[in-house]
Amino acid sequence: MRRIMPLLIILTILLGSCNLPRGGTLAPPRPDPPTPNMASAPEGETAPTKTPTPEPSPSHTPYPSAEIPSGQKLAALTSGDSVIITAIQMLDELSGWGIGHHPLAEGSDHILFTNDGGQTWEDRTPPEPAPTDALETKTAWGYFADERMAWVIYTPEGGPPPIGDQYVWYTRDGGASWDASSALPLLGLEAYFAPEGFAFINEEQGWLLVHVDAGMSHDYSYLFVTTNGGASWQRITDPYSDGLQSLHNSGLAFLDSEFGWVTKDNLGVMAGAFFEGTTDGGITWEDVFLPAPPEHDWFTEYSRCITSGLVFTSEQSASMIVKCRIYGEDASTYDLWSFSYIYTTQDLGETWQHTLLPSPVESLIFLDEQEGWAFGRDYYKTTDGGLSWVVVKTVNWDGQFSFVDSLNGWAVARNLDEIALVKTVDGGQTWQIIEPLME
Repeated sequence: MRRIMPLLIILTILLGSCNLPRGGTLAPPRPDPPTPNMASAPEGETAPTKTPTPEPSPSHTPYPSAEIPSGQKLAALTSGDSVIITAIQMLDELSGWGIGHHPLAEGSDHILFTNDGGQTWEDRTPPEPAPTDALETKTAWGYFADERMAWVIYTPEGGPPPIGDQYVWYTRDGGASWDASSALPLLGLEAYFAPEGFAFINEEQGWLLVHVDAGMSHDYSYLFVTTNGGASWQRITDPYSDGLQSLHNSGLAFLDSEFGWVTKDNLGVMAGAFFEGTTDGGITWEDVFLPAPPEHDWFTEYSRCITSGLVFTSEQSASMIVKCRIYGEDASTYDLWSFSYIYTTQDLGETWQHTLLPSPVESLIFLDEQEGWAFGRDYYKTTDGGLSWVVVKTVNWDGQFSFVDSLNGWAVARNLDEIALVKTVDGGQTWQIIEPLME
């Protein structure tokens, strides 16, 4: 049950042991990669040896009107009611987007907007059809570029396959009105439909990565691209393709229309920490292995390594998190995340520098090329583009963070099944509870 955080937990946040960047994806907490259950290609089919050429892009008509999916819509949240914020992305000290739901029900997600720093929220949910099954809810995944532009996709929680039509909502007026894309081109063999996230480089072009099945150390995924602002999406990678299907995809980012990376979890079945890169907009992909630190040799040690938290900070610079578990001799015991690094490049991956952190982190936020944070139960700050990091604070909760400058930040704080919205005005040294209400 999702609940408001009780007083004891609130006091712990305030007194105890005491990113998305603009244009990032907001999403619920990620579970571990799913248990394998699918063969390397759909039954009776053989995966091709070459990535298929994508279908021609539709003629460009900017932001056309679209047919709204039929059915009873999600009921609006009521003015004056409390609301649980489950994801937040602030644009400045006052305005920002959020995802949330009513605190007294396991309800579907709503898209929200604040103009007073998170104290009150307007319901700007698209006209998404309500679940037809009483046991089902809908989870929202959103990409919020600024106060006007946003893209949102809903996925059912609790409903069995087959997967129905899936589409992306998009707005150009801050959620005052929404259009629905044409149905995403699925294959009809999906065991589930779990978005990893969006990546947009401008108002017209973006990508959507979705997990649809797993098996035999594969992460069967779709990669869709839009070149008309979200009105239609083209499938450029799927389980028949060579790229992105091996091991678990943990995140994506694109620098421009051609150059992008997808971070990976090697699931303990191959050596090294790596990601996959594309130079043709996502049609083809190749593995890129990171150099091992001198104190470890993860190409010979039996380990599980995951890259995540990828952020491009300039046309030449990027940072990502690297965490590895070094297994014992019998592979039955291991130190959870034996070591954690921030890897940074200033020449788009030609060379890498790394910093060993004393504790694991889960996400990165950069305000610019130099200043950023790495967030975990301990969180760290850099002022030299990720080359060095200093500890800022230790907390006993997990958070999804959003900072708009060096001092002002927000977090959705979670402790087990409890959740609260908190804010800092001193760069994360202290946090205060916000009790959000619907406007």
